[in-house]
Amino acid sequence: MKILLTVGHSILKSGACTSADGRPYGGVLEYSYNKGIVNRIAEYLRTAEHAVDVLICPELQFSKSTDEKTYKIERANSGGYDLVAELHLNASKLHNARGCEVLYTSAEGKKVAQRISDQLATAFKNRGISDRDNLYMLTKTDPVAVMIESFFCDSSADCETAEKTDVALLIAEGIHGAEIATDSGANGAEESESFLYRVQTGAFRSRENADRLRADLVGKGYEAFVAVADVDGILYRVQVGAFRDKGNADNMRSRLQADGFDAIIVRA
Repeated sequence: MKILLTVGHSILKSGACTSADGRPYGGVLEYSYNKGIVNRIAEYLRTAEHAVDVLICPELQFSKSTDEKTYKIERANSGGYDLVAELHLNASKLHNARGCEVLYTSAEGKKVAQRISDQLATAFKNRGISDRDNLYMLTKTDPVAVMIESFFCDSSADCETAEKTDVALLIAEGIHGAEIATDSGANGAEESESFLYRVQTGAFRSRENADRLRADLVGKGYEAFVAVADVDGILYRVQVGAFRDKGNADNMRSRLQADGFDAIIVRA
Protein backbone atom coordinates (compact mmCIF):
# COMPACT_ATOMS: atom_id res chain seq x y z
CA MET A 1 0.00 0.00 0.00
CA LYS A 2 1.24 3.50 -0.79
CA ILE A 3 0.61 5.73 2.21
CA LEU A 4 0.94 9.45 2.89
CA LEU A 5 1.37 10.43 6.53
CA THR A 6 0.64 14.09 7.17
CA VAL A 7 1.13 16.18 10.29
CA GLY A 8 -1.76 18.46 11.10
CA HIS A 9 -1.12 22.21 11.52
CA SER A 10 1.97 24.32 10.96
CA ILE A 11 4.13 27.14 12.28
CA LEU A 12 3.28 30.45 10.60
CA LYS A 13 5.60 33.26 9.52
CA SER A 14 4.78 34.99 12.78
CA GLY A 15 6.17 32.01 14.70
CA ALA A 16 2.71 31.09 16.00
CA CYS A 17 1.73 27.44 15.91
CA THR A 18 -1.77 26.72 14.57
CA SER A 19 -2.26 23.60 16.71
CA ALA A 20 -3.72 23.10 20.16
CA ASP A 21 -1.28 23.68 23.01
CA GLY A 22 -1.72 21.49 26.07
CA ARG A 23 1.44 22.62 27.84
CA PRO A 24 -0.28 25.09 30.18
CA TYR A 25 -2.29 22.13 31.50
CA GLY A 26 0.57 19.71 31.96
CA GLY A 27 0.33 18.37 28.42
CA VAL A 28 2.09 18.79 25.09
CA LEU A 29 2.01 20.95 21.97
CA GLU A 30 -0.05 18.98 19.45
CA TYR A 31 2.05 19.88 16.40
CA SER A 32 5.42 19.17 18.00
CA TYR A 33 4.31 15.81 19.39
CA ASN A 34 3.04 14.54 16.05
CA LYS A 35 6.04 15.87 14.18
CA GLY A 36 8.14 13.92 16.64
CA ILE A 37 6.47 10.56 15.97
CA VAL A 38 5.57 10.72 12.28
CA ASN A 39 8.90 9.38 11.03
CA ARG A 40 8.72 6.48 13.49
CA ILE A 41 5.28 5.55 12.15
CA ALA A 42 6.73 5.67 8.64
CA GLU A 43 9.66 3.46 9.65
CA TYR A 44 7.36 0.85 11.15
CA LEU A 45 5.16 0.81 8.05
CA ARG A 46 8.16 0.49 5.75
CA THR A 47 9.25 -2.49 7.84
CA ALA A 48 5.86 -4.00 6.93
CA GLU A 49 6.69 -3.34 3.24
CA HIS A 50 4.45 -0.35 2.65
CA ALA A 51 5.63 2.61 0.59
CA VAL A 52 5.36 5.67 2.83
CA ASP A 53 5.84 9.42 2.33
CA VAL A 54 5.73 12.01 5.10
CA LEU A 55 4.23 15.45 4.50
CA ILE A 56 4.81 18.33 6.92
CA CYS A 57 3.91 21.92 6.08
CA PRO A 58 6.93 24.19 5.60
CA GLU A 59 7.54 26.24 8.70
CA LEU A 60 7.66 30.03 8.91
CA GLN A 61 6.31 30.36 5.34
CA PHE A 62 2.51 30.53 5.62
CA SER A 63 0.77 33.75 6.60
CA LYS A 64 -2.42 32.04 7.78
CA SER A 65 -3.60 28.58 8.77
CA THR A 66 -5.80 28.24 5.66
CA ASP A 67 -2.62 28.09 3.54
CA GLU A 68 -2.12 24.57 4.92
CA LYS A 69 -5.12 23.25 2.96
CA THR A 70 -3.83 24.05 -0.52
CA TYR A 71 -0.35 22.80 0.29
CA LYS A 72 -1.50 19.43 1.59
CA ILE A 73 -4.44 18.68 -0.71
CA GLU A 74 -2.45 19.23 -3.92
CA ARG A 75 0.22 16.80 -2.78
CA ALA A 76 -2.18 14.23 -1.37
CA ASN A 77 -4.11 14.07 -4.63
CA SER A 78 -1.15 13.94 -7.00
CA GLY A 79 0.95 11.21 -5.41
CA GLY A 80 -0.98 8.08 -6.35
CA TYR A 81 -1.63 7.22 -2.70
CA ASP A 82 -3.95 4.50 -1.46
CA LEU A 83 -4.31 6.09 1.98
CA VAL A 84 -3.77 9.46 3.61
CA ALA A 85 -3.51 9.45 7.41
CA GLU A 86 -3.24 12.78 9.19
CA LEU A 87 -1.97 13.03 12.76
CA HIS A 88 -3.67 15.20 15.36
CA LEU A 89 -4.19 15.38 19.10
CA ASN A 90 -7.49 16.37 20.66
CA ALA A 91 -8.22 19.16 23.17
CA SER A 92 -11.29 20.06 25.22
CA LYS A 93 -12.76 23.34 26.41
CA LEU A 94 -12.52 22.40 30.09
CA HIS A 95 -9.25 20.49 29.63
CA ASN A 96 -10.71 17.44 31.35
CA ALA A 97 -11.43 15.03 28.49
CA ARG A 98 -9.40 11.91 27.73
CA GLY A 99 -9.08 9.25 25.08
CA CYS A 100 -8.47 8.40 21.44
CA GLU A 101 -10.71 9.01 18.44
CA VAL A 102 -10.29 8.41 14.71
CA LEU A 103 -12.25 10.30 12.05
CA TYR A 104 -13.29 9.14 8.57
CA THR A 105 -15.84 9.87 5.87
CA SER A 106 -15.80 6.90 3.45
CA ALA A 107 -16.64 3.21 3.84
CA GLU A 108 -13.01 2.21 3.31
CA GLY A 109 -11.89 4.97 5.65
CA LYS A 110 -14.20 3.58 8.30
CA LYS A 111 -12.43 0.21 8.17
CA VAL A 112 -9.00 1.80 8.59
CA ALA A 113 -10.27 4.13 11.31
CA GLN A 114 -11.65 1.20 13.27
CA ARG A 115 -8.36 -0.69 13.11
CA ILE A 116 -6.39 2.33 14.32
CA SER A 117 -8.92 3.05 17.04
CA ASP A 118 -8.76 -0.52 18.27
CA GLN A 119 -4.99 -0.29 18.60
CA LEU A 120 -4.94 3.08 20.33
CA ALA A 121 -7.66 1.90 22.71
CA THR A 122 -5.23 -0.66 24.15
CA ALA A 123 -3.59 2.32 25.88
CA PHE A 124 -6.13 5.16 25.92
CA LYS A 125 -9.82 5.52 26.70
CA ASN A 126 -11.77 4.54 23.59
CA ARG A 127 -13.86 7.40 22.20
CA GLY A 128 -14.51 5.38 19.06
CA ILE A 129 -14.61 6.45 15.43
CA SER A 130 -16.61 9.30 13.90
CA ASP A 131 -17.95 9.99 10.40
CA ARG A 132 -17.10 13.64 9.67
CA ASP A 133 -18.08 15.50 6.51
CA ASN A 134 -16.74 18.95 7.46
CA LEU A 135 -12.97 18.37 7.43
CA TYR A 136 -11.05 19.05 4.22
CA MET A 137 -8.46 16.31 4.78
CA LEU A 138 -11.33 13.82 4.66
CA THR A 139 -13.59 15.37 2.02
CA LYS A 140 -11.11 16.94 -0.43
CA THR A 141 -8.62 14.07 -0.71
CA ASP A 142 -8.98 11.56 -3.54
CA PRO A 143 -7.36 8.65 -1.64
CA VAL A 144 -9.02 7.02 1.35
CA ALA A 145 -8.34 9.31 4.31
CA VAL A 146 -8.46 9.21 8.10
CA MET A 147 -7.62 11.74 10.79
CA ILE A 148 -6.13 10.33 13.98
CA GLU A 149 -6.76 12.05 17.32
CA SER A 150 -4.41 9.84 19.35
CA PHE A 151 -5.18 11.39 22.75
CA PHE A 152 -5.87 14.75 24.42
CA CYS A 153 -2.88 17.07 24.39
CA ASP A 154 -4.31 19.05 27.34
CA SER A 155 -4.77 15.97 29.54
CA SER A 156 -1.76 15.40 31.76
CA ALA A 157 -3.01 11.84 32.37
CA ASP A 158 -3.21 11.07 28.65
CA CYS A 159 0.20 12.61 28.07
CA GLU A 160 1.68 10.54 30.88
CA THR A 161 0.25 7.42 29.24
CA ALA A 162 1.70 8.51 25.89
CA GLU A 163 5.16 8.82 27.42
CA LYS A 164 5.02 5.16 28.43
CA THR A 165 3.49 3.93 25.17
CA ASP A 166 4.85 3.50 21.67
CA VAL A 167 2.00 5.46 20.11
CA ALA A 168 3.75 5.35 16.72
CA LEU A 169 3.68 1.56 16.73
CA LEU A 170 -0.01 1.44 17.68
CA ILE A 171 -0.89 3.75 14.79
CA ALA A 172 1.31 1.84 12.34
CA GLU A 173 -0.19 -1.50 13.33
CA GLY A 174 -3.68 -0.06 12.98
CA ILE A 175 -2.90 1.15 9.46
CA HIS A 176 -1.18 -2.11 8.55
CA GLY A 177 -3.93 -4.24 10.03
CA ALA A 178 -1.62 -6.64 11.83
CA GLU A 179 1.26 -6.80 14.28
CA ILE A 180 4.53 -5.31 13.05
CA ALA A 181 7.70 -7.00 14.25
CA THR A 182 10.30 -4.69 15.82
CA ASP A 183 13.98 -5.34 16.37
CA SER A 184 13.82 -5.30 20.18
CA GLY A 185 12.74 -8.20 22.38
CA ALA A 186 9.11 -8.53 23.37
CA ASN A 187 9.96 -8.02 27.04
CA GLY A 188 13.01 -5.81 26.63
CA ALA A 189 13.44 -2.66 28.65
CA GLU A 190 14.00 -0.54 25.57
CA GLU A 191 10.63 -1.57 24.08
CA SER A 192 8.78 -0.80 27.29
CA GLU A 193 10.35 2.66 27.42
CA SER A 194 9.35 3.15 23.75
CA PHE A 195 12.07 5.39 22.44
CA LEU A 196 14.53 5.50 19.57
CA TYR A 197 18.13 6.72 19.55
CA ARG A 198 19.04 9.40 17.06
CA VAL A 199 22.43 10.99 16.39
CA GLN A 200 22.28 14.77 16.49
CA THR A 201 24.89 16.85 14.72
CA GLY A 202 23.63 20.34 15.49
CA ALA A 203 20.78 22.46 16.85
CA PHE A 204 20.01 25.91 15.49
CA ARG A 205 17.55 28.76 15.89
CA SER A 206 18.03 29.47 12.18
CA ARG A 207 16.43 27.07 9.67
CA GLU A 208 18.95 28.22 7.07
CA ASN A 209 21.88 27.06 9.23
CA ALA A 210 20.18 23.72 9.89
CA ASP A 211 19.49 23.18 6.18
CA ARG A 212 23.11 24.00 5.37
CA LEU A 213 24.40 21.36 7.76
CA ARG A 214 21.86 18.82 6.52
CA ALA A 215 22.97 19.42 2.91
CA ASP A 216 26.60 18.88 3.96
CA LEU A 217 25.66 15.57 5.60
CA VAL A 218 23.62 14.41 2.62
CA GLY A 219 26.52 15.29 0.36
CA LYS A 220 28.66 12.88 2.36
CA GLY A 221 26.12 10.09 2.05
CA TYR A 222 24.18 10.44 5.30
CA GLU A 223 20.37 10.29 5.42
CA ALA A 224 20.03 13.42 7.53
CA PHE A 225 16.87 15.32 8.38
CA VAL A 226 15.81 18.42 10.30
CA ALA A 227 13.56 17.88 13.33
CA VAL A 228 11.75 20.89 14.74
CA ALA A 229 11.25 21.28 18.47
CA ASP A 230 9.61 23.98 20.55
CA VAL A 231 12.18 24.70 23.26
CA ASP A 232 11.69 28.28 24.46
CA GLY A 233 11.15 29.05 20.79
CA ILE A 234 11.66 27.06 17.61
CA LEU A 235 14.81 24.93 17.53
CA TYR A 236 15.97 23.11 14.39
CA ARG A 237 17.82 19.89 15.20
CA VAL A 238 19.88 18.17 12.51
CA GLN A 239 19.76 14.42 13.09
CA VAL A 240 20.75 11.16 11.45
CA GLY A 241 19.08 7.78 11.89
CA ALA A 242 16.56 6.26 14.27
CA PHE A 243 17.84 3.22 16.14
CA ARG A 244 16.32 0.92 18.75
CA ASP A 245 19.75 -0.56 19.44
CA LYS A 246 22.03 1.99 21.14
CA GLY A 247 25.05 0.15 19.75
CA ASN A 248 23.95 1.08 16.23
CA ALA A 249 23.59 4.70 17.29
CA ASP A 250 27.10 4.58 18.83
CA ASN A 251 28.48 3.29 15.52
CA MET A 252 26.78 6.09 13.60
CA ARG A 253 28.12 8.69 16.03
CA SER A 254 31.65 7.34 15.53
CA ARG A 255 31.26 7.52 11.74
CA LEU A 256 30.07 11.11 11.90
CA GLN A 257 32.85 12.15 14.23
CA ALA A 258 35.41 10.49 11.97
CA ASP A 259 34.04 12.64 9.11
CA GLY A 260 34.53 15.77 11.19
CA PHE A 261 30.97 16.34 12.45
CA ASP A 262 29.98 17.03 16.00
CA ALA A 263 27.67 14.21 17.12
CA ILE A 264 25.71 13.31 20.23
CA ILE A 265 23.12 10.62 20.85
CA VAL A 266 19.62 11.78 21.79
CA ARG A 267 16.45 9.88 22.52
CA ALA A 268 13.31 10.42 20.44
